[in-house]
Amino acid sequence: MKDVSFISDMKLRLSYGTAGNNRIPAYSYAYAYNLGNGYGLNNALAYTLTPTNVLGNPDLKWETLVSRNVGLDVGLFNNKLQVTLDAYSNITNNLLLVNAIPPSSGYGSQLQNLGSTLNRGIEIQLAGPIMTKRNFDWSANFNISFNKNIIKSLGNQQQYLINSGWFGAANPSDYVVRVGEEVGTMWGLINDGWYTTKDFTVTPYTNASFPLLTNQYVLNTKAGVPNVLPGVSTILPQPGMPKFKDINGDTLINDKDRTIIGHAQPKFFGGFNQQFSYKNFDMSIFINFSYGNQVYNANKIEFTNAYENDANLLTLTKGRWHNIDAQGNAIQAVIGGTVVAGISPDAMNALNPHPTYWIPTTGQNAYYPMSYAIEDGSFIRINNITIGYTLPKKLLQRAKIASLRFFATGNNVAVITGYSGFDPEANTRRANPATPGVDYAAYPHSRTFIFGVNLSL
Repeated sequence: MKDVSFISDMKLRLSYGTAGNNRIPAYSYAYAYNLGNGYGLNNALAYTLTPTNVLGNPDLKWETLVSRNVGLDVGLFNNKLQVTLDAYSNITNNLLLVNAIPPSSGYGSQLQNLGSTLNRGIEIQLAGPIMTKRNFDWSANFNISFNKNIIKSLGNQQQYLINSGWFGAANPSDYVVRVGEEVGTMWGLINDGWYTTKDFTVTPYTNASFPLLTNQYVLNTKAGVPNVLPGVSTILPQPGMPKFKDINGDTLINDKDRTIIGHAQPKFFGGFNQQFSYKNFDMSIFINFSYGNQVYNANKIEFTNAYENDANLLTLTKGRWHNIDAQGNAIQAVIGGTVVAGISPDAMNALNPHPTYWIPTTGQNAYYPMSYAIEDGSFIRINNITIGYTLPKKLLQRAKIASLRFFATGNNVAVITGYSGFDPEANTRRANPATPGVDYAAYPHSRTFIFGVNLSL
């Protein structure tokens, strides 16, 4: 390649190998027992051992990662520009999964080597000087990664649901592990606005036992309008309540209408680092970014409902649908299993001319996983800026100081994002790798400023 003058150096890399993962709980292969309460025998307490619900498996082995990589390192224009390209396809086999087994065995599940995942991607890195003058230098390093994660096998299953646990074990599962999808797939209902007066038929109604409602009307959902009772609500639908898409078309909103509502894996991510120097001054700026990942903003569910009467709500609930008028009178209620309005639908619409949010709901069903809590987590973060000044050597010779540099550093200087929470990089459910991207009471990255001195004698 001696005649290709713009290429200074080029190297092709190929690699293949396997690596085991031994980071599994100790004694996972063994049959486990719990210590029972015991019983009295011959004036003494005899303890008992009871088997757990998980069957031991002496055939367990390490998970195995098979790595395949092809890379290219290129130096261009007298090595002023360094280009590194890597393409990989990595398969992880023998993933350990808690697999359901026939109850006739006396156990409910067993830890087995069943799962398999595939990660394919491309990584690109560019580095080199951008400008070099007598007293000024500017160099940069840029990298970007594209990765696609696919679940290839789950043994004898096609999918199973996982509860991230942000609201406790009783809450419905909000993640799905499915063959053909990626790890971090979010699962729930798709929001479809809220019920309006157009979703109901209206007929006159009189009931003196509820005096707050003077001019009373019965509201019944029209044919074809999805009903959230009893699938995801404990009360009948009424104007202002959240509405969900009926996926299977049976006009009943329940677990059968849950579907994929988000993905935690980004489409690409990377960083951009720049170095500047002018005479005795120096500066560095590091920026990192991510695009295409989604965040499960559980705070948005927590602080937009009335599960706790003393909870402070988010400001977006200011535009909620009102079911109480300016005098504090209820304009709708449920009486004897019937939705009753105390004012006409036209008056109800006049009270809510431009609503932007539904009525904050109550009960544990208010924490049902839903698509409106899934937000785009893409961001650009100015992660670090450092500015320094090195004193001239002539000033330091008498003090016998080789070098003296003063510097100031700012970390997490700014974030550009459309995410409504505190920090788009929140991940509060790290104990389970299948539920990434949950933001619940996460403390955001702190912004810090450091001033320091580098001294060499």
